[in-house]
Parts: sequence; C-alpha cells; structure tokens
Amino acid sequence: MNAGLEKVTARRVWFVPDFAVWGLSSLGEHDYLALEGVNDTISAYHASITVGESDQQVRFAELLDHRGNHLPAALASPRVFLRTHGEESAFVVGRETSQSFRVARDGDSPRPVTVDLLVVELGD
Repeated sequence: MNAGLEKVTARRVWFVPDFAVWGLSSLGEHDYLALEGVNDTISAYHASITVGESDQQVRFAELLDHRGNHLPAALASPRVFLRTHGEESAFVVGRETSQSFRVARDGDSPRPVTVDLLVVELGD
C-alpha cells in the first residue's frame, strides 16, 4: 500500500452528537499590582486573576460517540471540529492536548449551544 494512503486511512475518527457547550470565553489571566498606604507604611500586593467567564474543559474519556462508546483517554495529536445546530456559535479555545480540549460559546448567546463534535486523531 502507498505510504501516504496508509497514513490517511490509519486515522481514527469519532462523531459525538448533541454536545452542550456552556462555557464562555475569558479574556485571559492578568497580573496586577496594588499599593496601599497606611500611615507611613506602604504595602505592595501582587496577584493574578482571570478576567471574564471560564471556558469549558472537556476530557476525551468523558465523551460518548454516536454508538454509545467512550472515546479513549488519550489521543495522538487530536483535532476537534464543531458544528452548531442553530445560529449561535461555539469554538475550540486554544489547542487540543492528548487528553482534553477546551470549548466556549459566543458570549451573546443567552443559553448553552448544542453542537456536534468530530474528533480526529492525526497520529504522530
């Protein structure tokens, strides 16, 4: 068999219907510095906070495909594609890891967005 054709046909693919995306995209984590003066003493405080809502962390092992089978706990170079059921949008946040991915819905959507997921394992 042709080596290129073998690589294309060796990939695993899962279809996960009717997945609810409830997470909202955040503006990221930001560091801040606060100064406080009491009498002659000035104190400096440093901290980090996440601005906005939080996206939704999804583990592959928690998903069920269209046949009712659990996906593997770890995938080699996975990619996740979303197809929304309505007009509201949802998207993958950042890059997928071997065990999980993050999703979020559009902040203008008043409720969770239902999507179909296509999970593709690209391999090494």
